[in-house]
Amino acid sequence: MNDAADGAAGTPEADHVAPSPGLLDLSRQQRNLLLLRPLFALELNKQRIGGDDSAPFQGIDSHYLVLTALDRMMEGTTVSTGCTKDEVLSHIADVAAVMRPALTKAQLMKVAETVLAALDNKANQYKEFAFEHFDAARRATRTVRFRLVTYEPDIEDMYRYKPTPEGYLVYLGMLDLAPEDAQELMEKMLDLLVQRGRFDAALEIARRARTHSIEYRQLIRDKLHQAYRAPGTVNWTRDMGPGLDRARDHVRQRQAEDQRMEESVLEALRQAEEPRARANLALLLKTLQGASMLRSQLVGDISGANDRFLESQRAVFRARRATGLPDLESRLLPQLIELPSSYLAKQAEHALSALYPPALPRVYDLNSLFSLLLEQRAEDGETEVDDGEIEPLAPPPLQFDETVIKQVSEWLGGKFSQDQPWRLDELLYQAEDAGFDWTMRRCLVLTLFRAYSHSETDFKNMRAEALEEFVADVARGTNLRFTPKGGHP
Repeated sequence: MNDAADGAAGTPEADHVAPSPGLLDLSRQQRNLLLLRPLFALELNKQRIGGDDSAPFQGIDSHYLVLTALDRMMEGTTVSTGCTKDEVLSHIADVAAVMRPALTKAQLMKVAETVLAALDNKANQYKEFAFEHFDAARRATRTVRFRLVTYEPDIEDMYRYKPTPEGYLVYLGMLDLAPEDAQELMEKMLDLLVQRGRFDAALEIARRARTHSIEYRQLIRDKLHQAYRAPGTVNWTRDMGPGLDRARDHVRQRQAEDQRMEESVLEALRQAEEPRARANLALLLKTLQGASMLRSQLVGDISGANDRFLESQRAVFRARRATGLPDLESRLLPQLIELPSSYLAKQAEHALSALYPPALPRVYDLNSLFSLLLEQRAEDGETEVDDGEIEPLAPPPLQFDETVIKQVSEWLGGKFSQDQPWRLDELLYQAEDAGFDWTMRRCLVLTLFRAYSHSETDFKNMRAEALEEFVADVARGTNLRFTPKGGHP
């Protein structure tokens, strides 16, 4: 990030010049201060926006709006490639409305547009910010060029805002991070999204980390496949070693992070009560566990890459049969690419078919035919006939006697004829007062649940709905309320 933020002032040799005696090298500190100058300029000039009559920035903390806008863009990059302009403006306007509820919608939009314009350097035609500072190492003035946000199209040509490394540096309070730490910072957002209840976004982060592991596996396999096809084109030190080191670092960092995240999700799952939140957390936990299994397979690919690469290199020492055909990759393909596009379009069908290997149809030869004809198959033995004994199917005995079922139904029919709502637990208490034993009260519970779940019931004049959980000596489950269909619940 330090090199990305510094301008092109001086030669590469000048970068290593030691500071002059008596002068401290404060380039980093000065650079970090200059990153905040757009924020200070907005705070300084905010009162001039809108004139004396409206003054929309009166009582508005512009520093907070800038940081929350960067935070919104950061969260957008964890889900897609950033946030659209409307999403950023809407977020800033909502925060400004909390600061000053008296502002109109037009004034809130004016505040949001001003903050976003300050981040994107609209006043200077959206160019890079350029500020000068004294460089003690060179005893000369140096220019720092940077952007806080970028506005670029994604894969679907949708323009989105996202912070630059300098924008992350401003958001993190002037902590000095390297550009390669930006990806790790995005993965840290997973924990924050779980705490905020953004389970869909957290799930997308977990899937992206899993996709990153798949990319590493594909990279290793592609290099090994290339080594098998053309052993001399793949160099271990240049092509394989750095990729394997990055894959090992990825596995080590993600295993520790996934273990911590699984514990965090399990803790959130224990505390969640809403069914939708529990379902999202369960899906997120399953995704994290699947990613861990995938990274275990990646560890196997990394550990076996050395032996497989050595096996591919042995092909270099094999004596190959001399042929008069030219090499496809070194001679034919470069010549084919150099041809005019008009000629390639005419000969495309022949050229493509020539690149595929010939496929010969499989036919029987005489040896295969004779071996099939001479094969002696074992004769099938006679199957034994076992007449056995057929026993009639005996239906299971009824759980309750018909007399008990009839008595419970008649008692419930009398209760439901009173044209008033009833709860299941209330009916259980009254049945116990009426002298119903354990078997009759259990029959009563099952009869009521059958009336709730089955269309064919004796209590068609009642409407049933589920309530909270109840606990009794004969049953435990969802409480029910029965209301006459002609009345109100």
